[in-house]
Amino acid sequence: MSDTMLLFLGLRLPEDPLTRLLPLWRVAPQPYDMSAVADFLGSLLELNFKPELRGVPSWDFGLSVEGVEKPPPLKAGDMVVFALAPLDRARTTELQNQLNRAIQERRVIEGRLSVDLPIAPADVNVWCPNQSPFPLFGQRDLALARIRADAAGARGALGDNVNVIIMDQGINRAVLRSYFLDAKFRGGWIAPEFGRGGPPGPPGAPRFVNPGDWPDGHATKMAETVLSITPHVNLFDLPLMPSHIIDLGSFLSWAAGVYWLLSIQIPFLRQFPRYQGPWVLCNAWAVYNLATDAPAGDPLNYGQNPLNFMNLAVAALPRAGLADVVFAAGNCGQFCPDSRCGPADIGPGHSIHGVAAIADVLTVGAVRSDTIWLGYSSQGPAPRDFASTKPDLCAPSQFAHPTDWNRSYTGTSTACALATGAIAAARSYAPTRGLTPAALRARAVTSISVPAGASVPNERHGAGIIDINALL
Repeated sequence: MSDTMLLFLGLRLPEDPLTRLLPLWRVAPQPYDMSAVADFLGSLLELNFKPELRGVPSWDFGLSVEGVEKPPPLKAGDMVVFALAPLDRARTTELQNQLNRAIQERRVIEGRLSVDLPIAPADVNVWCPNQSPFPLFGQRDLALARIRADAAGARGALGDNVNVIIMDQGINRAVLRSYFLDAKFRGGWIAPEFGRGGPPGPPGAPRFVNPGDWPDGHATKMAETVLSITPHVNLFDLPLMPSHIIDLGSFLSWAAGVYWLLSIQIPFLRQFPRYQGPWVLCNAWAVYNLATDAPAGDPLNYGQNPLNFMNLAVAALPRAGLADVVFAAGNCGQFCPDSRCGPADIGPGHSIHGVAAIADVLTVGAVRSDTIWLGYSSQGPAPRDFASTKPDLCAPSQFAHPTDWNRSYTGTSTACALATGAIAAARSYAPTRGLTPAALRARAVTSISVPAGASVPNERHGAGIIDINALL
């Protein structure tokens, strides 16, 4: 761990400090005064320095859902996440000590610190170049046949009344509807875009983009993949990763803010008849490099620690019965890892960690449509303290659009989206609709097909290949 760290801070506040914070509360795209928010934090925690903020992730994502006029109000006990500028070790120690003191004195209900890390889509542009002269294998129809996706249509399990959130880079609604004319795009979250390449704006400042208005890319492909199995789902755009995220350096803090926000907003949205059905989260992203993570055993550690603030935020959703959560395993497999993978984060026992290691999420690796394992797919086992067997299963990837070989669907991202479609199908099918997230995940893991010649479970395939016919 370096001498300075990017951190983020989560707080649950009682009524008194909340009344001090509320005048500063500005949900996107309204601007808020980060200096005033920093003053509030410094005063609340009685710090000897003024913390510099990179943002308030909980405020940077504004709800913009069809038929919903305003988001739920901030109330006592809600988790609010703050992204901090780099702190040296002395100030990190002071912040942790003062946070503990504030909790003891009940100025804060709960508070947690975590290291911030870069995240990126779990996608790749090529397979293993030393193994194939062409990076794609077949088209999407072959992948759907491999997982027996036709069972969803045959049984009427096409996603009716199921709500699917694409947690990704942002969807282009026009492109999506050019492929799926009747897609039920319901909006999503107004989110910040950072870095180069966007419309003109103040230097270094984010602009805010409405759901469905992002450039065509990764998220749109993930949405297409889900709709290829369950075309009737309510589809939501949550641009967790603005398309220029790499310029920002770290974005796990915004992810944590978003997942805690969902634990408040999904119950709120369920008050509306159109959105009362099950919720499924497609998370086709991963942390590739843990070089700046805190050491194992440190409370700030992300990769090895299931009690890390970010990991708790994700795990809370399925444990509370709010949503099924599907994650990509990542693309740090031993034979052709993504170039972004850290040298120590590649191969068996090193490449599935953090949110992908949580026992309560469905973690998906990747195979070709002929069941050959893809050498970039991250491998288990998960870190010991997560007490999970990962990946849970796998699904096809590395294929082309049915009518356009120039449009490719690759990485464990695509496998994650196919598995999300399978879970959405199960949520719209009467015999499986009422299962708890844990029970449905267990059913998916036990109703698989086994690749020829494989002994499962194993660190590459998990239990095997998802099978929608058997799942239903």
